[in-house]
Amino acid sequence: SAVRVPASFAGSLLKAASSTPSFMGALCSCCCGTRDVVPDAPDVIIPDPEEDEQIVVTIDQAAIASRDYLAYRGLGTEDRNERWFFLNKSGSKWGGNVQMEVENFVRGLDPNDENKGQVLWRSDFIDQPFFQQQLRDVGGSMLQFAFTGFVDSMFDRPHYDDGYYISHGGGWDRDYRTSLFLNWNMRTEASLSSTVRKGFGFPVKLVVYAQGTGVARYFEVEEPIYEERGEGENRQQVQVGTRRRWERHEREYVDFVQFAVCDLASGQPVVDQFGAAVVFTVHGDSTDWTNNYATKFFDVQQRGGWFTKDPPTITTKAGVDPALALLIAHLCTKEFSTAQIKSNFHPRFPYDPLSAVFGFF
Repeated sequence: SAVRVPASFAGSLLKAASSTPSFMGALCSCCCGTRDVVPDAPDVIIPDPEEDEQIVVTIDQAAIASRDYLAYRGLGTEDRNERWFFLNKSGSKWGGNVQMEVENFVRGLDPNDENKGQVLWRSDFIDQPFFQQQLRDVGGSMLQFAFTGFVDSMFDRPHYDDGYYISHGGGWDRDYRTSLFLNWNMRTEASLSSTVRKGFGFPVKLVVYAQGTGVARYFEVEEPIYEERGEGENRQQVQVGTRRRWERHEREYVDFVQFAVCDLASGQPVVDQFGAAVVFTVHGDSTDWTNNYATKFFDVQQRGGWFTKDPPTITTKAGVDPALALLIAHLCTKEFSTAQIKSNFHPRFPYDPLSAVFGFF
């Protein structure tokens, strides 16, 4: 299918391109319905940005344990009057269908929800996507996954050998009997839609493809077997033998995560004014803790220490709708970060490595 060039990419786009959550500065009201919280609006509502305007926002969690976030104008998150957008996540809390909406603070337009702001952009996706896994032995053949990502001219997919994963990070703390490997991949999609913004001029979606590796290193634990012997006051437990059981230490690695903004009709990535696909790839485990990278839609910067981190700051690129760029940035840095992907991934290593059945599942 032919790729499509959105009109909003013409001109300025490529000229511009090449925490633990804090407490709220002001309290949020309690809520019901489709939102975890109803954040207090700024005293003066900040107007929506133009569709080709560059903006800088900092995204912070709306409340402790909330799925919702607030986007503040500029670099800080303490001033309630700098609240620009509300990112409302609703839907299943158990891994099913969810929605993420970018709302402004112009409320009262929805007769069914007086607390709802005007929705500039919305995304629908599955909260916990499916992972295909392949179990294999050390040095065993890695069957080739059907690569369902996209060609990224700025990134080569890694092909690490088993020794890389055995040694990476250190900290294995004993002699192990054997090790097993899981190679995995994941592909999912998030729709991108708006009823009030022009966007690309045709329906689009965000396609997410990730690939990684899990390692399980097995060791045996010997336990005594006891029986009760004797009668009355002479009754006691006597060791009569031993038994062995398997235990294992596991680690999971994300080799890369790839994002592509695609034409909903054709499934192909949209292209910029130079004909390059709008695809970007995040290396390895680089977003386990903080997010720092650049794309054609946005740049993200986030500082973090050993135990704390600042909220991420998003700088959108001129020539693309900043509200859409904000939504994509939040999906990339939160919902599909390597940390979240690892949280959703559940490796299926067998209990007994010596009776493992290798292959895909």
